[in-house]
Amino acid sequence: MVFHFSLIFFPFFGNTSANILTKPKIFPRIIKALLIAITALVVAYLAFAFSFGGFGSKPIKPLFSDPADSALLFAHRGVVENFPENSLESIGEAKQLGFRAVEFDLRKSADDGFILFHDTDTERMFGSKRNINEISTSSLEDFPLIQNGKPGKYFIPTLEEVLDQHRADFIFYFDMKLSGFKEADQIVEIIRKYNIENRVIVASADALFVFYIELKYPETITALEGFNAGKEWIYPVIPKNLRPDFLSGFFSRIDENHVEWLRNKGLLSRRIVYGVDSSNYLSAKSLGIKHMIMDYDSISPAYNELRINH
Repeated sequence: MVFHFSLIFFPFFGNTSANILTKPKIFPRIIKALLIAITALVVAYLAFAFSFGGFGSKPIKPLFSDPADSALLFAHRGVVENFPENSLESIGEAKQLGFRAVEFDLRKSADDGFILFHDTDTERMFGSKRNINEISTSSLEDFPLIQNGKPGKYFIPTLEEVLDQHRADFIFYFDMKLSGFKEADQIVEIIRKYNIENRVIVASADALFVFYIELKYPETITALEGFNAGKEWIYPVIPKNLRPDFLSGFFSRIDENHVEWLRNKGLLSRRIVYGVDSSNYLSAKSLGIKHMIMDYDSISPAYNELRINH
């Protein structure tokens, strides 16, 4: 059986091996082709990078009237201890408690208006499963937000309703749950309409969305979300004119090495962390993190150590 097996298979492998061995120039040709391809990609990338400003440090856009290293606590979806998240009331509560900055999520209604809402569907906040983009702004009052397990008396606000009341009260962190270029154009149009260019950070985990805004609307302040420890290599390869103004990510996904990298690059004042509450606020502060998206927790003794008014 061994003899017949070798008769069947050895000639095939034997001839193949012989063909490869008798053509010693095939490997240098492959290597040469790979080097040419790699060189072409590097040259194309460098041409692309330098057409968008090259590398090096990027000028810091002013945020509000504070120095670049001032500390900010953003109320996460407003203050939700007594009110539903992303509601007009939760944002009003943030103002009452002295927060100078607020974060909220933005999606689109059926009639293309920006509304404050986090999820793609309404099951968690309405108790009925449907897509949020199927509901028009004129119908929002038909869907009370769930509070303490049952529908309450609060509703989804539009972005315009929030800005009409609070445009002068906060620095805003717009967490964009949309990533189309059309939405980028529209959000910048609203920012300009309310004359709050130096009071808004437009944040997205979609790098192309951020790059588009940086390229077309360089005066708009942006944040790239999901920038955690291990992703440090990404920042230096982004062309200067496309770089986000802030880098944002979970506090639990950074470490001392990441913070040291930020410090060495002069980016510590450009770092925002979320996933912060009274249990880990002091840890974040001890690392030198100044900008935090904060979940309010009034019952914890540790919260008494927070200084909302900096």
